[in-house]
Amino acid sequence: MAGTEVWRAARLLMKSWDDGVIVYNLDSGTTHLLNPTAGQVLYYLADAHASVGALSHRLADENDLESDEELDHTVEDLLKQLDSLGLIEPVTE
Repeated sequence: MAGTEVWRAARLLMKSWDDGVIVYNLDSGTTHLLNPTAGQVLYYLADAHASVGALSHRLADENDLESDEELDHTVEDLLKQLDSLGLIEPVTE
């Protein structure tokens, strides 16, 4: 996965609680229970397409984290997992 790749959320219905997010994929009919951070990233991508760097920066700003290379790698790993579940996809021009 390229660091400058831009991602978007699939067609999803989402409901949040303090300890997680339930996500229903309208296209595949699958349902997933995710941790709050994964849900937060999906909400971001439902609002606008974003790259790893943009997502990492936003997570850092909103959660009082340090925006660094380690966070970028964590976000990149999370995006790989969300992609494998069919919840996000790369934006193609």
